[in-house]
Amino acid sequence: MECSCPRASGIAMRIAIFFNLAIGVALIVFGCKVQNPPKDFAPVAFVILGTLNLFSSLLGFWGSYHKKRVLMGFLVCGGFSTLLQIGLVIALLFSFDTVMDKIEKPTAPNYDKVAKTLSISRWVLLGFVVVEIFTITMAVLLRFVIKEEQPYNSFDAETAQQRTSTLSNLARDIEKFASKSKTMGERAYDKVRSKMAAKYGNYSATDSDWKSKAKISWRT
Repeated sequence: MECSCPRASGIAMRIAIFFNLAIGVALIVFGCKVQNPPKDFAPVAFVILGTLNLFSSLLGFWGSYHKKRVLMGFLVCGGFSTLLQIGLVIALLFSFDTVMDKIEKPTAPNYDKVAKTLSISRWVLLGFVVVEIFTITMAVLLRFVIKEEQPYNSFDAETAQQRTSTLSNLARDIEKFASKSKTMGERAYDKVRSKMAAKYGNYSATDSDWKSKAKISWRT
């Protein structure tokens, strides 16, 4: 079974959106795990980015069915979320100690645990960015490059001729069936009439005589 390009790209987009949805949940979990409740820069950023990802995933899933305007909303929301994630990754890679000091002081008893979680999350976040860039690329292709499949693109002259021939054969079959039904009805009528004549005699003359009398009496 052949799979068209628009349909295949839509399926690929929905698979990517599934991962995007999982990323949104993971970001919220990371934010709450680093600091619960989230109050400082990195934990709050994780929660906000996760919420944006969940919302953009809904738009992306709907837009993957070639809903152009919804795809545009996904590109805006998803693109903004990806840019924020890139900024957070850069901050965690190059200013990790500064970000960490705002969450926990070095003298805090759980400093090492939080630092380890945040250190892992920055590399995971980098992988998330790669997945989201792929998803946005698919959305751009669906929105601007890949045209929606038209149901009658393959309706050529040969197909039209085949359909015309099929309809003609169907019309002939219906006519034959109607003619056969009419003949069978006439035969049944003649059979009943012959039985009536055999039992009651020839009633045609009586019937016409009754009609003529009824006509005369009606006039008088």
